[in-house]
Amino acid sequence: MKKLFLLAVCMLSMLTVSAQMRPTMMFEVGIGMSGWTGDAAKGSNALFNPRVGISADIPLNAWFSFQPGLSWVSKGVKSDISSQGVNSDVQINQNYFQVPLMAAFHMRATDNFDLVFTAGPYIAVGVNGKTEVDVDDMTMSWKTFKDGDVGGTQIWDGFRRFDAGIGIGAALDFPHWIVGVDADFGLCRLYKDGPRNYDLFFSAGFKF
Repeated sequence: MKKLFLLAVCMLSMLTVSAQMRPTMMFEVGIGMSGWTGDAAKGSNALFNPRVGISADIPLNAWFSFQPGLSWVSKGVKSDISSQGVNSDVQINQNYFQVPLMAAFHMRATDNFDLVFTAGPYIAVGVNGKTEVDVDDMTMSWKTFKDGDVGGTQIWDGFRRFDAGIGIGAALDFPHWIVGVDADFGLCRLYKDGPRNYDLFFSAGFKF
């Protein structure tokens, strides 16, 4: 009888561990700010932008997991420029499909949630975006990732679409949902000798 009881306990433990090691999917939405870094970013200010995406949590063992994902991320900056008595407001929007490839460390905090710390690379492709310039009562706009011209004269070199960088984050992982904060730091210049992207997002997600 004692052996049968011990066998039942062992089987229950194995089933519990197996359940905890199953991959899960997450749908996340976030809001945060984005900006540029580098000498070419002087005079630019951060923009508030949204993010939405899905990701997977694939356990490797009790402590570590692999978290690939796909997100639609809006980035960009705004700037106020004054020259020769003329004031202009510039807003540059860049929308990307972004693929994060995160390594996650899980630490049990309480019976209700884990602390999760993530780090890893990301790659992104610019899909669309709009640059808008307001000068007095006149507004001009063009696509951020394409060359822009006015009256046949080119006034804008389209941004490079490819971006890649490093992401870090921290989150509270509950049984059915997750909340956290994460940041991305771009390593690719937006154009020759240009700035690099960065962003900081607060997000919430539902696990299924």
